[in-house]
Amino acid sequence: MGQRYLDKPSDQRKPADPHRRLRRHHYQEGPGFLFLATQGGRPSSRCPARPETDAIRRRMRAVRLARARGINAAAAEVGCSRRALYYWMATFETSGIVGLIAESQRPHRLRPGIPLWVDQVIITIRLLTYWNAKRIGAEMDRRHIYKVGHRYIEHLLQLQGCARGSVPPRPGERYERAEPNELWHIDVKGPFFIHLGSGYLKTWIVGLVDDYSRFLIGLRNHTNYQAAPILRWLDECFELCGQPLQLMTDNGVPFVMWVPTVLTSFGKRLEELHIQHLRTQISSPWTNGKIEAFWHVLQSEVLDRRWFQSLDEAESALANYARYYNYHRLSGVLGWVTPAERYDGTPFTDRGFQEIPSLAHLQSWLETLMTAA
Repeated sequence: MGQRYLDKPSDQRKPADPHRRLRRHHYQEGPGFLFLATQGGRPSSRCPARPETDAIRRRMRAVRLARARGINAAAAEVGCSRRALYYWMATFETSGIVGLIAESQRPHRLRPGIPLWVDQVIITIRLLTYWNAKRIGAEMDRRHIYKVGHRYIEHLLQLQGCARGSVPPRPGERYERAEPNELWHIDVKGPFFIHLGSGYLKTWIVGLVDDYSRFLIGLRNHTNYQAAPILRWLDECFELCGQPLQLMTDNGVPFVMWVPTVLTSFGKRLEELHIQHLRTQISSPWTNGKIEAFWHVLQSEVLDRRWFQSLDEAESALANYARYYNYHRLSGVLGWVTPAERYDGTPFTDRGFQEIPSLAHLQSWLETLMTAA
């Protein structure tokens, strides 16, 4: 989001937010257009680091006095040791005024105890998955790669130019059932268009998530928006995982009819099975937040990365991702366990980059690094 400025001359412009630093706009080139890169809007600190100009002037003055009046007189007037003055003169002769800038005495490594190969693994994971520091640390720990804190990872990403400023989402009201299969969330996302060469096929994705464990009960791609195929698919989910006590939907078709006391075929089926039908509040999608959060993950990790050219390819990709999401993807909301661990106690046994779609091809590279270390 760009900065707002008042209508003042260019030399008197001030940012509308007093905590923001006035900076020039940088335009970067995208696919056929230019976009404004605000660089996160806010600086990393309210007082940006500035060179120690006073110290540099003092050292330059000492060097000039030493050349004009001698070492002893210059050291006495400036108030420094002869050893320091000799050092300043030597660095000025070799590097000029740049040599008089005080360099940090801290080691270049972030922490001596962490080997270099760990940094390589962290950067590789970041570039191929774009996970945040907490997820990278949790995945590396539970997959027995290396245990490293998220603050170290954040610092490393910032130094390597892989960090991205973000604003935490505004927390809303949260709820959670006490046991699996007490409440399921169902929703329809779409339409999506599959390119078939000669035309496009319109499809909708139907998802079903358990409230307590975030376990993905089912995920299916449908070519129509009717209740009949959704009900047949829902019966298959009941056979595999049992029936929930409650099922939550939004107020859209085919779940709800906008006529009081009239049930849709979906509502009648739930009534026959003695499943309580819960509906979200009007214009309140966060009420059904468990499935909405899953749609966000599916969009960023599958739909934005794949180009499907057939219905079979799309269904195969969704089935593979459902297995990864339930049994191999750690959930930060659950305390970095998989949904399957919380749903039915399935143990998490992955090692290295196993079962991670975007990293599995680097498993041998990782094993070579870990063996050499």
